[in-house]
Amino acid sequence: MVARGAPGDWAGACARAAAGGCVLKDHAGGTVWRATVLGRECVLKCVPVRGPRRRIQSLLRISPAWRHWRNACWLRGRGIAAGEPLAIVEGRSGAASVECLVVGYVSGATVLAHAAGRDLPPRAEHRVAEAIAMVACRLAREGRKNRDPKPSNLVVMRAGERAAELAVIDCADLRRCARENDAAIVRALAAAVLEPMGCGCAPRLALRARAVREAAGRLEPADVRAAFRRLWRRIEAVVEAHGDPTPRDDPLA
Repeated sequence: MVARGAPGDWAGACARAAAGGCVLKDHAGGTVWRATVLGRECVLKCVPVRGPRRRIQSLLRISPAWRHWRNACWLRGRGIAAGEPLAIVEGRSGAASVECLVVGYVSGATVLAHAAGRDLPPRAEHRVAEAIAMVACRLAREGRKNRDPKPSNLVVMRAGERAAELAVIDCADLRRCARENDAAIVRALAAAVLEPMGCGCAPRLALRARAVREAAGRLEPADVRAAFRRLWRRIEAVVEAHGDPTPRDDPLA
């Protein structure tokens, strides 16, 4: 890849890093590397710029890379962890134009990976379930929703017996919504069930209840039981109506 367009030395450094980095994901929609760039551990998300629509998006800075950049800055500004945006490099890979987003690497395994490995103590699992609900509720309170809130997009930075901290690693799909939006919270908690279910590691009933109880307490602290019942029914309806949840690309591969 011959890179250009980033300030300073990022362009050439990204080209060198991609050549020697570790490929995390590679499919028709793009390639994701983990590599050291200018002495920093980074993730590089390179997406082909195909067709006039995507080229216009890139020129207007409304492409997925630019949306991720702005949303990550927005999250970090509100105390929600996300990889630090570092550079967006425009370049070429062979004959194709590409746009490469560079963000700081977030250390830790994803919520989905922990669910598959069953490697957290029970109390830490409960704290992670609460943290999933907490992130969804904080976004809704700020008038935002994540259109792709699946557990493979959440990294567990810390999981102890008293608290857990998660980081959002795919920020391109954050959208505006009405504040305190129940539907956005239902979608996030349903995704926390559906993706693990599709990967053969569905969460235990107790963990699902813990997440719903956390959300209910944040939405309606004066009547947690009623809020819990309402959310539970809506989440169950989404899960039952979804159909086969097996992901097209295995996020655990």
